[in-house]
Amino acid sequence: MSRARRRPALRAPEALDAVLERAGEDRFAWRRPPIADRVWTAAMGPRIAERARPVLLERGVLTMRVATSVWASELSLLAPSLIARLRNEGVAVTELRFRVGSIDPPARPPERRTSRAIPAPARLPKELASAIARVADPELKEAIALAARANLAWQEHTKGPGGDPQRSDARRSSPSRR
Repeated sequence: MSRARRRPALRAPEALDAVLERAGEDRFAWRRPPIADRVWTAAMGPRIAERARPVLLERGVLTMRVATSVWASELSLLAPSLIARLRNEGVAVTELRFRVGSIDPPARPPERRTSRAIPAPARLPKELASAIARVADPELKEAIALAARANLAWQEHTKGPGGDPQRSDARRSSPSRR
């Protein structure tokens, strides 16, 4: 009586390219680069990985597509260190060759946008209201009052625990007025 083999339990999900590589899936081999994207980025670093792509790895010679001839020239000067980096990642490379061609932009996740609730305009303190009342132009007076009420509302809205305002980097870097 034979028992069905059970796959060992995984601690974390496994990357799909690792599963396909382990399973020997070759029907998409002509589309896949010779070096997995995660290995390529780890070895080259993000800046080089975005501007150069592995095209072919044959008998230790890695052919790379680069965005421009300037990049090809620069990377050829860095070839010994790049080869060492690739070897540290387990890629058997002895030589690099470069081809200039178009590079597809890297796939990036969509930008996450956060939305914030806009607080209702705040009441103007008496001192500020009397200062604004002295403005002669009625349209300018209204615009100043509206801006001041909105600004006071945001200041109140962004106060952290204990009443301390949580300042943004832009406000933190600006010199304080005394």
